Amino acid sequence: MTQAQLARRLILAFVAATLVATFAQCENDEDERANGQQDPKNSQENNAALTPPPDAIRILISGSMLGHLEPCGCASGQLGGLARRYQFIGEQRNYDLLLEGGDLVGGNTPLDKLKLFTTSQVLFMMERNYDAVGVGLRDLSLPLDDWSGFLLGGPAVATNLTSKQEAWPAMPFLDKAIRDYNVRIASLLLPELPKSMQGEGATVTRTDPAAAWAKVFEGQDAAMIRIAMVHGNDTQIRNIIPKLSPQPDLVIGVDTFYIEPDPAAKDIGGVPLVFAGIRGRVMLDARLWREGGKARVACETVPLTGSKTVPGGGGDPDVKSVVLMHRMNVAEENVLAQMAEQTPTPNGADYIGNTACGACHPTAMAAWKASKHAHAWDTLVKAEADPKRYGWPVTKYPDCVGCHTVGYGEKTGFKTIEATPDLADVGCERCHGPGSKHIVAPATNKLGIIGGVLKSEMCAQCHDFEQSPEFLYTERWQKITHGLEPK
Repeated sequence: MTQAQLARRLILAFVAATLVATFAQCENDEDERANGQQDPKNSQENNAALTPPPDAIRILISGSMLGHLEPCGCASGQLGGLARRYQFIGEQRNYDLLLEGGDLVGGNTPLDKLKLFTTSQVLFMMERNYDAVGVGLRDLSLPLDDWSGFLLGGPAVATNLTSKQEAWPAMPFLDKAIRDYNVRIASLLLPELPKSMQGEGATVTRTDPAAAWAKVFEGQDAAMIRIAMVHGNDTQIRNIIPKLSPQPDLVIGVDTFYIEPDPAAKDIGGVPLVFAGIRGRVMLDARLWREGGKARVACETVPLTGSKTVPGGGGDPDVKSVVLMHRMNVAEENVLAQMAEQTPTPNGADYIGNTACGACHPTAMAAWKASKHAHAWDTLVKAEADPKRYGWPVTKYPDCVGCHTVGYGEKTGFKTIEATPDLADVGCERCHGPGSKHIVAPATNKLGIIGGVLKSEMCAQCHDFEQSPEFLYTERWQKITHGLEPK
């Protein structure tokens, strides 16, 4: 999937995401629609009529962290972060299960490797450890030795994955006794493994999800509570549920299309289905019990907000220290340089910098100089120097540098402020693409919006729902609008 496609998908998902946080009953009406979703009116009536019993199992659910250890801090109103999560857990102190769906990282870069190490420290080594963490495709994209080493000894679950590696850290299931309940947690990966992980010499093998599920519950007491964390897209997850025998009591969908959890579950053949959301921004507080032999689930969403009065306020101090150490390690190991110039440019040309553009496009250059884009790098420098905002080397952190420079990560793109000063800030080529061929032959190498995406989609690659939660394209475009020079 291209960046443009991902941006489009995220925008559509965010608009569709349900923002109402109520302690609503997730149980659906028996008269389920053909696509598996309940009638909204019946859902409200059922939710109002049912109340969790005092001994219901209380579960905190999240998934698809995608390497987001904490909000970037570019704007106010950002949600999420491991420190805020653990502060919330510490304040509640009464969760029976902490479940993280998986996909802890977003890729396989040196930065992702350090992020996984840090996440493992927090989830597995704090005062309150997570009970189970699923395994997703993004997790498996990291070198297996590194991934296994970080998760070894932690509660990783991969029910339909096996490995020849002796140090394979994932178990087919995890059990936990909760009062009078015996709970078994499984994790299923529905998509096929990428071709790069298949064939002779493959160290990880994916087996049939339904068969693997049946195997881990073979011979078990029917009273056992059965929870499945399921990786896949919405359609795949819905389709597998009727094939799971014995029937799950709760299915947690791990699908990156769902930006936030929905406080009203879907009923798929009598099985409650909830989605975990992404990036750890909003948790799902769920209560699970059986009534008349049928699984019941009630839930509420928990947005992880920060302090509105104290910059950087809020969050578990121990977790904040671990994350700060991660930031410092990224700078010390010079990960910024390791990740520079790793991929080809999108149009095959080289980056040339703003100075070359301004000679032929003076009015566009004037509009750019009057915009905040022209000072994007300086905002990082000032934030780094202000301990109330950051207090760590933000100019050395790849995630931050990527949105405040031109072409970082691509051939001939930004490397360091010393080596490529003309590619600092959000310049012309960030939207229009590398200009070396255009400057030589403008008529035959015209530049539009790189990738042919809409202007709004280009903006959303950095100004997304998290980094700019109050971003309005129609309003912001007026601040940078410019046209072509007269011929």
